[in-house]
Amino acid sequence: MQDYDLTQYCNDIAEEIARDASDIEQAIDWAHESADGSEYVIYYAKAHTICQNCNIEQGEDFFSECYGNEHGKSYDEIACIMAYGEINARICARLWEIFEEREEEAA
Repeated sequence: MQDYDLTQYCNDIAEEIARDASDIEQAIDWAHESADGSEYVIYYAKAHTICQNCNIEQGEDFFSECYGNEHGKSYDEIACIMAYGEINARICARLWEIFEEREEEAA
């Protein structure tokens, strides 16, 4: 997994969500569910590929925001949490773009 591949993976999920969601709020809820169920979040080895090969600033921010300095998490658990934060942020970013484009087209 490289940064480009991760972005494409997240964009594909976002586009699928956007096709079926009635509004941005529903889409964002589904983004959280999709990120949480992602194979890159569930499986330690896949989470590590994201943490080792991709820009994970958003994932690190998510981890710090949710767990701070006192977390008691293992390396594997931390990798999964950061992968979730990164995937969720990328899916949501693409969803916002899609829904903004729709609003512009409707105007």
